[in-house]
Amino acid sequence: MEKEGKSLKQEGLRNQWGSPEVVKKDFLLIPIYIVFQILMPIIIVFGVLGVHAMITQDPPPLYLYNLMLSVSFVIAQFIVIVSFFALHKLYIADVAFRQLRIAKRNYLPLIVSVSISAILLYYTFNFVAQKLPKPLSYDVTQAQLRLEGLFNHPIAIVFTFITVVVLQPLIQELIYRHLIIHELGKKLNLMLVIVLSIVIEVSVQVYDLISIMEVIPYLILSIGSIIIYIRSGKNLAASYLYHSSVHLVIFITTMVEKFF
Repeated sequence: MEKEGKSLKQEGLRNQWGSPEVVKKDFLLIPIYIVFQILMPIIIVFGVLGVHAMITQDPPPLYLYNLMLSVSFVIAQFIVIVSFFALHKLYIADVAFRQLRIAKRNYLPLIVSVSISAILLYYTFNFVAQKLPKPLSYDVTQAQLRLEGLFNHPIAIVFTFITVVVLQPLIQELIYRHLIIHELGKKLNLMLVIVLSIVIEVSVQVYDLISIMEVIPYLILSIGSIIIYIRSGKNLAASYLYHSSVHLVIFITTMVEKFF
C-alpha cells in the first residue's frame, strides 16, 4: 500500500510538471537562492572570523577567510537544493533518478560531444581574445578571476569542488532550464524563454565585465546546455551532466594553473 502511494505521488509530480499550468511554488527557489547565497557567507565568514579574533586577539589568517567562504557557499547551496526537494516532499528525488537513468541510457553521446565542443570553443575563444586589440581584448574574464579567488588556499579546494562542480550546476539548471524554459515556456513562446534563459545566465556571469567580449565564452557554455536540454526532451539530468562536466574541466584547469 505504501509503495502504491509512493508511485502515485511520483506520477502526480510528472503530471504536474507536464501539465499546461505553471508550478508556481517552484519559483520560490529564486528568492531562497538569493537570500541564502547572500546570508550564509555573511553569517559564517564574519561569524567565524569575529570569534577567532576575539579568542586569539589577532587578525584572522587569510586561509581561514578562504575556507569559510567556500564552506558558506556549500552550505547555502545545499540548503537551497534541500528546500526545493522539500517543496515536493522529497518525492522529486525519484523523478530525478529516473531522468538520470534516461539521460545515461539515451543521451550520453550527445552530452559528451556537446561538452567537448563547448569546452574547446570556450578555451579557444579565451585564447583568441588575448590577441584582440583593446578594449576588446582580455587576459582573464572577471568571472574566472572570481573563481580563482576560491583557490587561494589548498585547504578550501574540497569545498570549492563541491560548490563549483556538484551543487552550483544543479541550482543553475533548476533556475535557467526548469523554471525559465520549462515552466515559463508553458505560457510564453519557447524561443522567447530560451533567449531569456541565455540572457539571464550570461548576465549573472559577466555582470562586472571589463570587455564586452567576455560575454562570448559564457554564451557558448549556456547554448551548449540549452542544446542538450531541448534535444533530450527537456531532461534536466542530461543538461546537468553537461553543466557539471564543463565545470569539472574548468575546475581542474584552474587548479592546475593555480598550484602547479
